[in-house]
Amino acid sequence: MRKEDGLSIISLIITIVILVLIAGFVGNKIFGKDGIVEKYKESENNYNKAEIVDKLNQIIREKYVLDYQYAVENKLKPEEYCTADNFFKYLLDCGYIEQLKDINDNLVQDQYYIIPESLHGNLAMNAINENGSESNGTKVYKIKKLENRYMIYFVDKYGEEEELGELIMNPDIK
Repeated sequence: MRKEDGLSIISLIITIVILVLIAGFVGNKIFGKDGIVEKYKESENNYNKAEIVDKLNQIIREKYVLDYQYAVENKLKPEEYCTADNFFKYLLDCGYIEQLKDINDNLVQDQYYIIPESLHGNLAMNAINENGSESNGTKVYKIKKLENRYMIYFVDKYGEEEELGELIMNPDIK
């Protein structure tokens, strides 16, 4: 009888050790540095960043259509009325963006912060929280004019800029 009890205790210990090893391996695959949870957060952030670009371009397209119709109806030249300056004024007036300022509170030419909260809902809030903006006021999305193009960037908490896409000022509407 004692031999059987000894074997069952040893087999129980071996089973527990195997289960602990499996749990550690699975836990690492789920919660580790390259685990499922981290990959999910990264993909969600990438989606949110793309959503910012898409939403701003959608707003520009809608404004372009309205301005184009207004220009045609009022016998104005659409190419003179549908300009980047008018679109930026619209984005500023609606609170989608704000002019970038330097440390002396002077306006920086052709650079703007994007206000994600104004783009309806929780758009990109996860990326903002990851950036630490709730604690230090960091703005994480911005638009910069480069030559004749307006590029959208994500700025991380270290000041590194990641190019997300282009703000299309003359959308191809058909």
